[in-house]
Amino acid sequence: MADKKKILFWPDVYKEQGHWLPTLAWADYLSSLEEDGEKLYSIAFMGIMDCKQIVDDYNAANGTDFFYYPIFTKTYPEGYTAQVQATTNERWKSDHIMSLVYARFDDEDNMKDAGANESQVFEALSLRNFLTNDETDDDYYPDFYKGLDESAKDAFENGLDKCRNPDLIVSGFFTSMETAILYHLSQNGDDFNEDMKFAISTTYLRHPSEDPATRVLQNLNGFNDYQQRMLLNIVMPEDVDMDELEKEPEKSVEDFILPLTNLDEFIPCPKVFDYSHYEHGPKVHYVEPCINKELALPNGESPIDNWEDFLAEHDKIVFVTAGSQILDYKDKAVILFQSIIDAMQASDMNGYHLIICAGSTLVQELSSDYENVTICGWAPQHTILSALAESKHNGSCAIIHGGLATIKECVYYDVPFLVLPLGKDQMDNALRLEDCGINNRFHLEYIKPKCLRYFINQILQDYKSRLNLKKLSGVFHKSEESHIGANAIAHLATNGTLDGFEW
Repeated sequence: MADKKKILFWPDVYKEQGHWLPTLAWADYLSSLEEDGEKLYSIAFMGIMDCKQIVDDYNAANGTDFFYYPIFTKTYPEGYTAQVQATTNERWKSDHIMSLVYARFDDEDNMKDAGANESQVFEALSLRNFLTNDETDDDYYPDFYKGLDESAKDAFENGLDKCRNPDLIVSGFFTSMETAILYHLSQNGDDFNEDMKFAISTTYLRHPSEDPATRVLQNLNGFNDYQQRMLLNIVMPEDVDMDELEKEPEKSVEDFILPLTNLDEFIPCPKVFDYSHYEHGPKVHYVEPCINKELALPNGESPIDNWEDFLAEHDKIVFVTAGSQILDYKDKAVILFQSIIDAMQASDMNGYHLIICAGSTLVQELSSDYENVTICGWAPQHTILSALAESKHNGSCAIIHGGLATIKECVYYDVPFLVLPLGKDQMDNALRLEDCGINNRFHLEYIKPKCLRYFINQILQDYKSRLNLKKLSGVFHKSEESHIGANAIAHLATNGTLDGFEW
């Protein structure tokens, strides 16, 4: 049997679960593919230390053992995402881009001559340790390695050996610039695999003009002319002239982004849910919705020991979540949660039990002594939605923010749900639901004791919307069972192209 193909997922620099979870669904399926009793693919993930928890929690809950390689540990030390509450653009630092650029060199002195500081040298050599065949000593293993016991170190080194120098990197839309750099490094960098292939996972329904190349141009606006010249003069030439790094590059920004236009892009959502007038190029593929298995719940963030028993005890449930990036619209989320807590005390909400999933930070700002209210940092969303779909829970519903991941789960489980957009792409997603004949959008000002039951009844009794939801759920189930995206990734890793793949 031929050597296993190595597939590396790098969904995002930042910890946004919605960008990571679909890739875990692909990874889970790919890890199950075998020939003659041998697994066909080695699967790994790469990202900052804070994102390691997502993969660890998935492994813990599902018995998988996906290897995780932490990167940019100096730029984004463990705890960064909890400490930094800022806009998406403010979270992103240019330092990590230059660390990736300096990975072009296999020599520490060349990195420093090109302008790398000590942290960037460490991060660049650590990257090379994973992405190339140039094995450095363990001084350049990720920082967390030093704190492991001998058994854990052996396991890490074993995983590193199995996954080093990947054949295919599936990166995220929001790491498009990093993907362009890696592509050029694979063609020009010392010890990089020139046959390395790339693909992009886009975990939201983007406008056709907002393609990965356009995303890179936006990122480049954050660099001054000097930095742009340095970047292009290091990653693009076949031979780097250390004396010419500050001069006008021979190749242009257009040359830099051109490879992105030829990469396959996977959108984990059936096309029927997107706007019908959106037309992408032939390299963009709508695939299965990637409905994930459950992640292990963080310790101490769930007040319920046995969720199955808890859900069985309550017939009518209102489940409320505002997504994993709740701090991006914290004030609106607090108003949402508190308003629903208050509304639950109206007499016409008798018999209902409210479950609020508020996130690990915001849960500390909410409190309730009401018996019909349960407030969690995190809750097993799949378990809850699956239960609400059962006939026992007729009259139950979910109230969500409108993020694509949670919409897909509500549709998949055919659970009546209301959408209250709080920001980002959520209003667009609510409008897409209306295009599909599902009228379930409402506004924050309507969450009052006398209004909440009215809107719940509206969505429960809107039989046209319920029928359209059931139809859409059927499409999602059929698409999910096809594993079309995961199979395409497997074909790409094995053959280097999607030519001949049957869609």
